[in-house]
Amino acid sequence: MTQANANIPARPREKWTATARQALLYALPLAFVALLGVQWLDADFIMLRESAQKQSAQIANQLGEVGARAVTSLATVAWADVELAEADGLNPSTRLWQVVYGYNLGLLVLQRKGDRTTFPPEDPLAMPKMWEEKLRALIDVADLLREGDKLNGWFPHISGEYYFECRRDGEGAARNENCIALSSRQIFPTLFAALDATASHLPQWSFRLRDPFDRIVWRHGESPTIHQSFMLSGALHNFALEVAGAPAPKRDILGRLALAAPLALVWLLLVFQSRRAKNALLAESAARAALATRLSHDLRTPLANLKLYAELISRKAAGAPELDRYCKVLTEEVDRLDLLAGETIFRGERRREAAQKTYQDPCALAQKILARYEKLLAASGAHCELSCAAAISLRFDTVAFERILINLVDNARKYAPGPIKVSIDWRDGVLALAVRDFGATASEDRSVKPSHGMGLAIVQELTRANGGGFSLSGADPGLCATATIKAEPEST
Repeated sequence: MTQANANIPARPREKWTATARQALLYALPLAFVALLGVQWLDADFIMLRESAQKQSAQIANQLGEVGARAVTSLATVAWADVELAEADGLNPSTRLWQVVYGYNLGLLVLQRKGDRTTFPPEDPLAMPKMWEEKLRALIDVADLLREGDKLNGWFPHISGEYYFECRRDGEGAARNENCIALSSRQIFPTLFAALDATASHLPQWSFRLRDPFDRIVWRHGESPTIHQSFMLSGALHNFALEVAGAPAPKRDILGRLALAAPLALVWLLLVFQSRRAKNALLAESAARAALATRLSHDLRTPLANLKLYAELISRKAAGAPELDRYCKVLTEEVDRLDLLAGETIFRGERRREAAQKTYQDPCALAQKILARYEKLLAASGAHCELSCAAAISLRFDTVAFERILINLVDNARKYAPGPIKVSIDWRDGVLALAVRDFGATASEDRSVKPSHGMGLAIVQELTRANGGGFSLSGADPGLCATATIKAEPEST
């Protein structure tokens, strides 16, 4: 790839793909917030629904108590009439028939002592036929009684429901059973009047009363909403009161819109700001690339001039081998500076990794590099010893290797002038380069400065780019810096 291609901006489709990916990342947490909001709205709906059900249940219980009191009061009056007739010592049976007919045969009375029925008398001529048929249901209930039992309930008949109450005391011959049953014709007018009086104070509510046989016997008001059914207790047990009128909660679309609108707005703002920041970053990156290109171009001209003059000095240095060697070192350093200047444009691009990898002997390369810096090390009071166990041809990034070695040796020279040991080893596809110093003066604190230097940061970056790593450890005395990069043998 040419230098011009390296600065080609991303195509619009690629930009929009990146924006869509970023928008999806922003949408995920906002979707989570929206889900929590919807659950909160649903929880609020459930609470309102439970509140409406509770309110309906309270009103149903109120009407049920009113109705039960009305039925119980009628039964109490009937018991009082029966007991008053029994108090007649001369002819209680006649007085009881008078009470029954006073209720227009809407009252049933059953009295038994031991195994004998005392009322109604067993004389079929004394008992109306219709009354006898209704009495059979009451007798069936009385047969189920046990000592001390008090039962009440309802049983059906072709002429209407009957409300009964039965009591039993004693056992055997001393057993007394007393039952009464009131026809719905005797009960419902009073019951409905009591319910109407109470319901009139609840104009926004609608009611329907179903008997134990699922027939609607009373209604008050009309409501388009669905009725809720509640079973009643007491004298009206097995009756169901259906109630409607409580404010029905709704899953309002406005609530969801009120939640979704700000979330959608936040999402759009995040996407807009992300795209804006990315465009600004791309513009800044393009500006830096352009600046790096200009600097690289400007640097190459004086570097080429330095290299030319080094060659001219070398030609004039006939008979002066030392001067000729200096000029060669100068030429190599100029070449290295030229290469580093070019890297300012392509730094970090993976495509250069393959181009930099060449086959070379790492030991010979290290010896050549250290020879160039022999005078600089000596001027600082330092000298290097090289030990190498990898004197074979390997394929690795030679430029990165050179920069790593120079930075590690220079770091040791600056902070621990003295003997420096450089060792190189290769094993299992990894080329290891270790540089050990032997410490500075006892008073110098080296725990921070060497480990945070720019040179070591460059080393760490280069090793990571070449599939290796970097570590710094104590060597007692001194420190040992170890850098590794990938290297392949020539046979592969």
